[in-house]
Amino acid sequence: MTDLQPKTIAAAQAGDDDACREIIRALHRPVIATIYRFLGSRYSHEVEDIAQDIFLKIFRSIERFDATRGVKFTTWIYTFVRNHCFDIIKRRRIRTTSLSGGRDDEGQIEVPDEGMRKPSAAAENSELGQKIEEALDGLGEDQRMAFVLREYEGLDYSSIAEVMGVSEGTVKSRLHRAKEALRTRLKPYVRTGA
Repeated sequence: MTDLQPKTIAAAQAGDDDACREIIRALHRPVIATIYRFLGSRYSHEVEDIAQDIFLKIFRSIERFDATRGVKFTTWIYTFVRNHCFDIIKRRRIRTTSLSGGRDDEGQIEVPDEGMRKPSAAAENSELGQKIEEALDGLGEDQRMAFVLREYEGLDYSSIAEVMGVSEGTVKSRLHRAKEALRTRLKPYVRTGA
């Protein structure tokens, strides 16, 4: 994702509809791709709606973006994507109470709906694609987001750290753990050597 011209951002902050459309045109594909890669195919039927919600949040808050603080616009955008995706995951969990009756026994379980169980056409056509998606889904949320931002979206460590609100060292650690977990999970499906 490339950063937009400062004049375009300033025009959008001033309410220019053309500038807003230019931002959407420039960022639509990377935002959609990040949402899909982070949430997985079980959310494929909702990706456009999720992206629309994110862009609404962005444009409601765009006047708060301040380039003089040293934050790239795209980093600021990915922060919205990250937070919204985490909110979706949290909303899909429901509160439960243990049958043993204790109030302290409350927990959370994730309840997928019927539409979320259907794999995308690409995953149906590729066993490896499905295994990669399953392996990504098996990562913790923070590891998965760091991996998607680095390996799919090409963000540098400092930008990922800014998006995730952690240090670069934490980002590197999460990426290392994510790659090790993926390597282990995908080892049966990847040929080694020539």
